[in-house]
Amino acid sequence: MPDVYDDAEEQARHLDAIAALAEETRQPISHVKRVYEAEFTRLKADARIRDYLVLLASRRARDALLRPREA
Repeated sequence: MPDVYDDAEEQARHLDAIAALAEETRQPISHVKRVYEAEFTRLKADARIRDYLVLLASRRARDALLRPREA
């Protein structure tokens, strides 16, 4: 996903959250990053205040990663 983050500082902050989430869910970082960035992009599109996007994206990504997959 090109241009997900506004700058390197923002990207670093989110990569820390992605790494923590990957460790917590015991899933590969590449998969967690894909899910997280999809959630972050959705939230960022409508956000007027961006202070809590890391928290909200992490929570939504965690829910998606831990949700049982339907067969």
